[in-house]
Amino acid sequence: MPRRFLSALVCAVALGVGASAQAVDCSGRQSAGYRVLTLDNGRKVAVWYPAAVAEKPASPARAGKGFASSVAFDAPPAACPRVPLVLFSHGWGGCALQSTFVTEELARHGYVVAAPDHADAACAIGSSEMNFGNLRVDKSFFEPETWNDRSEIGRLNDLRAVIRRVAGDAQLARIADTSRVGAVGHSLGGYAVLGMAGAWPAWRTPEVKAVVAFSPYVLPFIAHGTLAQIAVPVMYQGAELDWILTPSLEGPRGAYALTPPPRYYVRLAGGTHLEWTNLTCADTSGVAACLQARANAALIDRYAIEFLDRYLKGKPGAVLDAPGRGVSAYRFELP
Repeated sequence: MPRRFLSALVCAVALGVGASAQAVDCSGRQSAGYRVLTLDNGRKVAVWYPAAVAEKPASPARAGKGFASSVAFDAPPAACPRVPLVLFSHGWGGCALQSTFVTEELARHGYVVAAPDHADAACAIGSSEMNFGNLRVDKSFFEPETWNDRSEIGRLNDLRAVIRRVAGDAQLARIADTSRVGAVGHSLGGYAVLGMAGAWPAWRTPEVKAVVAFSPYVLPFIAHGTLAQIAVPVMYQGAELDWILTPSLEGPRGAYALTPPPRYYVRLAGGTHLEWTNLTCADTSGVAACLQARANAALIDRYAIEFLDRYLKGKPGAVLDAPGRGVSAYRFELP
């Protein structure tokens, strides 16, 4: 074989390898794929992920008033290197689809996101019906001192089952790194993911490496003094007009002060306890329009994504080190 031809062949192969490597680089913005899995207990799990094909508009989300998803239904995953799995645990009486402006957007930023309908879900994946008969809780929210590590343990079981289910799925296992898990939760979902971080030591789940808690129910952990047992970075988010749970995050006896660093606290300007649900996006046409029109929705995503990028992907983020533009309060402490 002539030396000149051999050199050209080697260069062509090298260029081809470089092009292939570039093709599977999922560091840029992705299409959001969507599919539904089923757990052994029959509960449905909504899964968003970087997809290999373009998105298409979907039916309006439960927020109503025209708000709709844009996803690639049942599309094959993008040919990415494996990316972190993020669990999403909905609030009491919410459901897996309650915060699509968060879950969809995480997938577009290179995460596999899996959200189960818990036992108390009033709405449900694949249904337009509301079932308020599911609104039960193990113990009274007004008696946090009576809670213990058996309280709402069904949520822990669901979330751990989701990790196993994603790891066992032939397509998702090729893209989801289930040893590198972020956990995001709203309200009672925040309670569940903080428990997995070690706030209930018996719930500690080693795969969980970072937690984002949206207006979480933390009073049982404060009552029992267990927040000091948290072993991973935590971001708390609250809101000025959330008089239900945000006050328990603040002050010298609040959850932020009692949580070991690295810890972060974001308080949104205005906003109620439902700021982290699709109600924030009402009267907008979809996630992109919502993030453009609703400042708090954009801030919720920006802070959560940069936090997860830092602690699950090792990517620096300027927002986390800035003084907190657009929010009413921002603080953080590193070890």
